[in-house]
Amino acid sequence: MQGTLAFTTVRNEGPFLLEWIAWQKSIGFENVLILFNDCTDHSPQLLRLLQKAGEIGIRRHEPGPDQHPQPSAYRACRSHPMVKAATWMFTCDVDEFLVVHKGDGTIDHLLQGGDVPWQGMAVHWRIFGTNGYKRWEDRLVHRQFLHSAPVDATQNNCVKSFVRNPLNYGSLRSHTPRHWNGDGIWDTRHNYFVYSDGRRWKGYSPETTSLNGTQDHQIIHTHASVNHYILQTEEQFEFKRGRASAAEGLDRYSDIFYERFNHNSTPNDTALKHSVRFDAEYARICAIPGVMRLHHLNCADFVQALCEKRGEDFRKDPRWQHHRDLAAQLPKAA
Repeated sequence: MQGTLAFTTVRNEGPFLLEWIAWQKSIGFENVLILFNDCTDHSPQLLRLLQKAGEIGIRRHEPGPDQHPQPSAYRACRSHPMVKAATWMFTCDVDEFLVVHKGDGTIDHLLQGGDVPWQGMAVHWRIFGTNGYKRWEDRLVHRQFLHSAPVDATQNNCVKSFVRNPLNYGSLRSHTPRHWNGDGIWDTRHNYFVYSDGRRWKGYSPETTSLNGTQDHQIIHTHASVNHYILQTEEQFEFKRGRASAAEGLDRYSDIFYERFNHNSTPNDTALKHSVRFDAEYARICAIPGVMRLHHLNCADFVQALCEKRGEDFRKDPRWQHHRDLAAQLPKAA
């Protein structure tokens, strides 16, 4: 859909980039922008190659010593040409996948081609647990985890947002924007947010306290959801344990966090409905010379990091050798 932008921030997310980018393309985003910082894997090389191929926009940013990476990236993105040109901007993390249940599953149908009066749309999370998986393998995330929380689980109350003309807000954030600078007063005329089914979100104002979500009774997934693969495998969660969050610098990856989000009670294959369209985009991106070589190097980097966190020799992990061997067999970018 013309004028639409999907935006995310990353650090050392190399194995997950191709799937996430292909997903945004498959549901109809015209542009994808990724800001990255302090990477020690091969993701910057992969991102630069994809930018050179015209698939995405990227920017490296450097958070200050007292700045949290994610808010820093949201400030830095405001000067990027893609953000300045965007009519609609959607923000989410690499473990979050917007799934449209309306019409043909594209954002064009969700946003009615952009022919809507309101200024933004909030889409609720749908939380996915580990599904019993112990170890990370190089698999498509949205096809590996197929059990989620029930619709009314409290953990689904967070939202991610479509924002019309993002620079109309003084502060862009991961969940909802703040500080309305657009024409007119908020909550008058067309200056309001809606839920994903088009009903007005009366409890939200960018002029008041920041909101990351709604009240539990307002959770709705009929038209769209953000499938949040928040834990993935047990190995990945243990890797995060003790790490400060990018958004607030908090040490939140605890046993309580794991128990709170490990929801697997409800079969959920909604992300598979339009697989043909995703497969075409994924195959096209993977066919760019040099892309798969860098993907496998990123996978090897990730296995190395997983092992080093546990104090193990990564060279003895067959996954590391497998991805290094595959990378060695593939050509570099021209």
